[in-house]
Amino acid sequence: MLRRLLDALLDCAVVSFALWTLLYCLGLATQWSLFPSGWLWLAATAALVAWQVVAVWRSQYELDDDLDRPEPVAVDRVRRAAPGALLVAGLVGTAVAAVGGVVWTAGTFRFTWLATVAATACLLLWSYLNGRYQAPTADAWTRAKEEHGSAWDDAVVLGVLALTTVASLFIHLADTDDPYYVNRSVWVAEHGNAATLDTMFSPEVLNSPYGGGVPIASIESLFGVIAHMTGLHAGTVTYLVATPVFTALSVWAIWRLVRRWAPRRAVWVLVAAIAFLMLSGDSMLGNFWIVRMWQGKVMAVTFLMPLIWAYLTALHDADRLGDRRQRNRALALLLASGVAFFGFTPTAVVWGPVMFGVVVLVAALVRSRTLLLGGGLMVVGPVVSGLAVIAFSTDVGGEDPTALPARASFVRMLGEVGPMVALALVALAAAPLLARRGAAGALAGASALVGVLVYAPGVLDLINAVTGSGPILWRMLYVAPVPVLVGLLVALPWAKGDRPRTTEAEADEPNGVRGDVRSDERSDTLRRAGALAGLAAVVVGFALGGRPVWSYTGHGGPVTVSERPEWKLDTEALADVELLADRDLSGTVLLPPRWMKVLTMYTTEAFPVVPREWFIQNMEEPLASTQARRMLYEVADGKGPFPSEGNVAKALEQLEVTLACVGQAKDADRVVEIYAAAGYRNQETIGSLTCLWSVPGRS
Repeated sequence: MLRRLLDALLDCAVVSFALWTLLYCLGLATQWSLFPSGWLWLAATAALVAWQVVAVWRSQYELDDDLDRPEPVAVDRVRRAAPGALLVAGLVGTAVAAVGGVVWTAGTFRFTWLATVAATACLLLWSYLNGRYQAPTADAWTRAKEEHGSAWDDAVVLGVLALTTVASLFIHLADTDDPYYVNRSVWVAEHGNAATLDTMFSPEVLNSPYGGGVPIASIESLFGVIAHMTGLHAGTVTYLVATPVFTALSVWAIWRLVRRWAPRRAVWVLVAAIAFLMLSGDSMLGNFWIVRMWQGKVMAVTFLMPLIWAYLTALHDADRLGDRRQRNRALALLLASGVAFFGFTPTAVVWGPVMFGVVVLVAALVRSRTLLLGGGLMVVGPVVSGLAVIAFSTDVGGEDPTALPARASFVRMLGEVGPMVALALVALAAAPLLARRGAAGALAGASALVGVLVYAPGVLDLINAVTGSGPILWRMLYVAPVPVLVGLLVALPWAKGDRPRTTEAEADEPNGVRGDVRSDERSDTLRRAGALAGLAAVVVGFALGGRPVWSYTGHGGPVTVSERPEWKLDTEALADVELLADRDLSGTVLLPPRWMKVLTMYTTEAFPVVPREWFIQNMEEPLASTQARRMLYEVADGKGPFPSEGNVAKALEQLEVTLACVGQAKDADRVVEIYAAAGYRNQETIGSLTCLWSVPGRS
C-alpha cells in the first residue's frame, strides 16, 4: 500500500504544479496579486491529496478481487522474420560507439555519433521486425501486480531516496543563473505580482534582462508565494525546502519509470541510475541533478520528464488491457504534465515537441492511436505557451542565438571522461533492447534515437530558426532518459525476469509461441553471460571514470560539502548583505560584485548597480547608464586600475547610487577615497565591507 500511496502523491504533485501554472498565467495576464492564488492552490492541493489517500485506502485490496479484473485484449504474437544482419550491424555499431566514447576526441566524434545513430536505428528496426514491440497482454495483469513489489525493494528505494535527499542539503554549489531565478521569487514574496519587467536592476522600470519575453515559468513565483505564506525568506524556500522535496520526488519518479520499463529488476536499475548520476560531476547530466535541484529546468529533467515516459507506458498498458479507468487517468496526467512542463521551464517549448516526435514514432511501431493521443495531450501545454511567447515577446534577449555545434553539445552533456562517456553511448545505442517488450522497449529506443539524431547537421539550426532558442539546444539529449538507460544496461544480467511469462493457453496456440519461448530462453542465457562480462567492465568504468557531483561539479563556482544545510550561494557575502538589509536600504547601491549578486537574491527593497555582469548587455536604457554600470562594476571590485574621480562621480550621479561599499580588496583604501571625492560621507564598517552613504545635495 505504501508504494501505491507514494505513487498517488507523486501524481498529485504533477496536477498541483499544473494547477499553480494556470493560476500563475492568470496572475501574469492580469497582474493581480498571487497571494490569494497561493491560498487557493494550497486548498486545492490539500483536497486532492486527501481524495487520493482515501482512494488508495479503499482500493488496497482491489488487485485480489477477480470481479474487478479487466479482461485482456488478445494480441497477435506471430514472430516475424527479422534479418540477422540488422542485429549484427546494431551490435557492431554499439561496440564502435563504446570505443569512440573512450577515445572521445574532436577527430573521432562524427564517426562515433554516426555509429551511435546507426546502432540505435538498426536495433530499433530489428526489434520491430522481430515482434519485440508486440507485447503480450495475457501476462500484463501479473506484471501489474508485480509492480506493487516487495517490502524489501521499497525499503532499498526509500533508503536511496533518503540518502540522496540528505546529500542535496549539504552539497553546496553557487550557480550563475540564480540571480535571476531567486530574484523572481524574492520579488513575488515581497510584492505579490508576477513581474513582466526587470526586478534586478530596478522596481519594474526597465525591460526584463533575461530572455526579452514573457516569463512563462511559474515555479519561482510559487516559491515566492510559499515564502510569503510561511514567513520564510525566499532563499530558504528555494534552497532548503524545494531542494530536498524535489530530490525526493525525482528519485521516486525515476523509480516509477524503471518499474514500468523493467519491473522485475527495477531496484537494480534504480540503484545503477542514481549511482551514474552521482558520479557524473564532469557532465551536465550530473550538473542537472541534486547540485541544482532548486531550478525549474532541473526539476523538469529529473522529475517530470521521467514521469512523462512512465505515464505514456502506463497508458499503452492500460489500453491493451482494456482498463478504461487507468487509461483515462494516464491521459489526464499527461495533459497535466504538459502544463506543469512549461511551468517548470521555457525549454519545454522545445523539449515537448521533440518528445512528441518520439511518441509519434512509437505509436507507429506499436500501432496505438491511444498513445498518439496521450502524446498530443502532453504537448498542448508547451505548444500553447510557445505561441504565447512568440505573440507577446519582442526579442530573445541580447545573447547570440547561435546553437552550439554538435560536438560541443555532446561534450557538455556527457563530459569528457572516456569510461563514463562510453557507458552513456552504449546505453543510447543499445536502448531498443534494454527495456521490456512492448511500448517500454519502443519508447526507450525511440527516445535514444531521436535524442541523438537531433544533433544531425542542420537540425539544431532549423530548430533555432523557428524558436530562437539556439543557446539552450545543447540540452536536447535530455529527451532520452540517459541515467535510466544506463541503469537498464548495468542491470542487464537480471533482464531475464522482464521476459513475459507464457501461459498454458499460449503454449497450445499453433503459431510458434512455444518455439519462441525456447528461443527466448537461449537468447536470455547468452545475453546474461555477455551482460555479466559487461557488468565487470561497467564497474571498472565507474571506478576509473566516475567524478562525484560533490567534488567535481562546476557552474560558476567550486562545489563543496557544507557542515550544515545552508543557502547555495556565497555565504560570506550573505552575512554582510543581511546586515545591510537591516539598515533599511533603498534605491541603487554599489557593492563588490559578489555582494551585489547576493543582494538581488535577498531583497528587492534596494537594487545593485550590476547584479550580474552578463545581464548588462540586455538592458534597454540610456547609453550613459550602461556605461556607468560597467565603470562602477570595475571600481567596486577594488582591484584597479581605476577611472578618474570625476568620471566615477558622474557615474554614481547618473545611476543615483545611495550607498557605495568596498570589500577587503588590495586597493580598498583607494576606492574609499574615490567615493569620498564623489561626495559620499558617514563612513562605517558593516561586516567585512567599508561603506559610505550618499549625502543629499552633494555636488
